[in-house]
Amino acid sequence: MTLGFAGPLTGASAAFGLQTSKSVQVGVDKLNAVGGVLGVPVKLSSGDDRCDRGQSVDVANRHVLNEKLTFVIGPACPAAALTASQIYAKAGVVQFAPTATTVDLTRQGLDSVFRMLATVEQEAQELGRYFAREYPGKKLTVVYVDDFYGRSIANNIRRSVPAKSLGQFEPLLHMPGAYDRLVDKLQRNPPDAIYIALQDGTSVEFLQALSQRNLKPLILGGQQLLSQSFWFQARELAEGIRVLAPISSVTDANFKAAVDQLNAAKIIPDLVALSSLAAVQTWAEAVRRAGSGDPKAVTQALRAGEFQTAIGPVAFDERGDRRNIRYTVLTWRNERLSP
Repeated sequence: MTLGFAGPLTGASAAFGLQTSKSVQVGVDKLNAVGGVLGVPVKLSSGDDRCDRGQSVDVANRHVLNEKLTFVIGPACPAAALTASQIYAKAGVVQFAPTATTVDLTRQGLDSVFRMLATVEQEAQELGRYFAREYPGKKLTVVYVDDFYGRSIANNIRRSVPAKSLGQFEPLLHMPGAYDRLVDKLQRNPPDAIYIALQDGTSVEFLQALSQRNLKPLILGGQQLLSQSFWFQARELAEGIRVLAPISSVTDANFKAAVDQLNAAKIIPDLVALSSLAAVQTWAEAVRRAGSGDPKAVTQALRAGEFQTAIGPVAFDERGDRRNIRYTVLTWRNERLSP
């Protein structure tokens, strides 16, 4: 039985893809150590799409036409995942998206895509519930990059956070001095709390700018901050940040076992790694419940059940998005994340 992986293994996003690929390999090795799935050893076939739409087409076609795969994890990058999904769906390949969060992926009317993380819409809805509950009377300012992804997050937050709790929406523009201009504005009217809808590098630069001006609002973030590269770069700048994580419990036995497996393989157990491992666990259990590797039977099992994984119980709705996601709020203290 062969499981495919599609993601960047070279190029600018290689670290992201390798984190995913290595975690999938850990999951496959664990399965094979106990006899595989339904008594059949699992092979892993990897494809390097370099986070590029064109390359993702080449990888998907190779997986479908040459290797005759019926299950794939990836691509890891959202745009590549969206492009490849049409090819996989047409060929009847079940696709697990371990890291893509843009809503478009599961709004195409495909019945073969299953997402492991929360969508940006689901994350915004949880932020709305959390902020209204924990910080009544406070105002939330949202800082985001003025691009397609950033605007998507900001628009979902506008729809999900109660109007009485919303402060300013501040786009971080692509221009010289953008951080200084933004922090100047925030310093004139200090916010109660800031949600940073930013990626790794821009998040760190923004935190540096806040620190230099000695601005210390409550900082909130979402699952995009649960990456090894962010914490390595931010370190003490991230002290006190609260992150809404789509992980049911960091004290759960499945979570602890996954962290131990990843650490033993010298893989940092960030959300990318944990979600990728959870995809393998979900796939394997769905095959067992289906009693075969037939994609249609496995798809039915995926839609019908709940699966215990590294990130907690996973169940899917009719689109292939997670349903009944349980969140944990993690805080960065002394260069560690804890509840």
